[in-house]
Amino acid sequence: MKPPRNIIRIDHDRSRTYGWRVTLQRKGEIVAKTFSDGVYGGKRKALNVAVDCRSMLLSQHSTLDHQLWVRTRLRRNNTSGIPGVGRYEVLANPNTGRRSTFWLASWVNEHGASRKRKFYVSHYGERQAKRLAVIERKSQLKRVCTIKSAQP
Repeated sequence: MKPPRNIIRIDHDRSRTYGWRVTLQRKGEIVAKTFSDGVYGGKRKALNVAVDCRSMLLSQHSTLDHQLWVRTRLRRNNTSGIPGVGRYEVLANPNTGRRSTFWLASWVNEHGASRKRKFYVSHYGERQAKRLAVIERKSQLKRVCTIKSAQP
């Protein structure tokens, strides 16, 4: 039987450690529990207890909350202060030297593909372009997380 996600087998001869480890991370907190073959009466019984523990831990946390947390963490290299939203200035025409400035909303869709939408400063103005990028990011994130949390 292949163990489910978040459960790994530990067989370490030198320390005589044999069992299953459940590791789950939610909102930056890591929970790790080990289920020894000797304590639970064998390899299969220890795995069954580990699976039950994993199910209990997952039921304590909303899938939608976790999906949102994963997708809205602020990374170290973020300069806008808003996850998934950034301001870019690119050379639009190398012959004339014309530059194009836009705010970009980016997200990962329900199939795992990267998606982006640009809001040009020349069309909307600085504040409105940023505001629209933030709104787009939030609405797409909510849509994707709702779809993902409904999947088994």
